Amino acid sequence: MAENQRENIVLAASEKMRLLGIRSVSVDDLCHDLGISKKTFYVHFATKDALVDELLRRREQQLVEDVERKTKGKKMIDLLFDFIKVTKDLKDVRQVPPLLYDLKKYYPQQLTAHLQRLKIINRDIAARYLQQGVEEGFFRPDLNMEAVARVLASLHQVMLDKLAEAQNHPSIVQDSKMAMDIFMRGLISEEGEKRIRERFANRTPQAANRK
Repeated sequence: MAENQRENIVLAASEKMRLLGIRSVSVDDLCHDLGISKKTFYVHFATKDALVDELLRRREQQLVEDVERKTKGKKMIDLLFDFIKVTKDLKDVRQVPPLLYDLKKYYPQQLTAHLQRLKIINRDIAARYLQQGVEEGFFRPDLNMEAVARVLASLHQVMLDKLAEAQNHPSIVQDSKMAMDIFMRGLISEEGEKRIRERFANRTPQAANRK
């Protein structure tokens, strides 16, 4: 029962704050929506800040699970083309959700801790797939992959920082794509470049025109 109450609070807060932002959702609002008392809320979370921290940690865990699910069993060249497709489809990335805006303005400590944890998560994910790319002959084996993983994580951090700076940053997508393109050109091996050329050459005219 108690565990269900905690989960219900987290789920309700996650949805409401995603739509309205953290600042606009009070403990009173959540208790009213869930039909619980504030005393019950504080049994599970000492403060609203503690709830926010729980939400952020769950988002981080969801990120890891999503990456595992979407990349499991795929070759590096397929992962690269998936990444290119996702980047092309980022149409709303310039519009920062209210949740991130509120974190920047009202919860800077939680945001800083969240971004630091994300940096570690992204570094570990990058290191794993860089190693996979080397083993498949897709990436150059002469590079320090630990250092490369740190650089990749830093690139991602820059994008997150820009998102947190303003609600309508004009160059997030362009800067990220350019930086990643330059970085990948120095990372991919001659064999990897050959596979990419072959992949493009084997695309059907219909697929090539689907941009």
